[in-house]
Formats: sequence, structure tokens, C-alpha cells
Amino acid sequence: MIVRCTHITSPATGEVVTDHPSIRVGAEYPVLEVLTTANRVLLRIPELLDTTEYRDSPGLWDAAMFTVVSSRMPSCWVAALEDGRLTLAPREWQRAGFWDDYFDDVPAAVDEYARLRAAILADV
Repeated sequence: MIVRCTHITSPATGEVVTDHPSIRVGAEYPVLEVLTTANRVLLRIPELLDTTEYRDSPGLWDAAMFTVVSSRMPSCWVAALEDGRLTLAPREWQRAGFWDDYFDDVPAAVDEYARLRAAILADV
């Protein structure tokens, strides 16, 4: 799935802003994961901070900020329903604590993310 950013809603304030260092209006992004609750839909998209010093920092953004450019879903995505939340993502990313491990630089999680991110990008 590929989306195009139509406007930016600040994750901190919820207000529409003109710019943000991690995302640009008009840019297209591959969707790595979709998370839904009863009143919200979030998309996890890669945010490349600085490829010379940092690894990919995938962020969660309000789906209302985007329009769908390609609705092709990656073949590695599976649906999971837990605690009223529906997630579409690789099964490995749906385990409790995966994202904490990734952002804490646990090598197994970092490697798993890189492998599955590549699979998603090759499949969209």
C-alpha cells in the first residue's frame, strides 16, 4: 500500500501544521503497518532521519493525513485482533514488545524489521 500525504497533523498537538521534519505534504510513502481502534486509524510509515547516522525510524501517523495511491497489500501482512485493536502487519511485528525492542536497538528486532521492511517494499 502506498499513500500520499495531503496535510500534516502534529502528533503532539493534533493540529494541522505546515511542515514537520519527518514527513512532507505531497510525498508518497509505503505503508508498513495499519493499526485501527474504534475511533482511530494509524499508518506506520518509514521516516528516514539521516541515512548516514541513523536507522529508519518508522512513525505512526493519522490515516486522515493521506490519500491512497496504491491499495496493493503486502503479502506478508496478516490481520490480528487484540483488545479491540485490529492490526495489519507482518506477524513478527505483532508480538507484544516488538516495537519497544526495535526502538531499544535489540539486534533481533532490528534485523527482523529490516528483513520485513524490505519484503514490504518489494511487494507494494
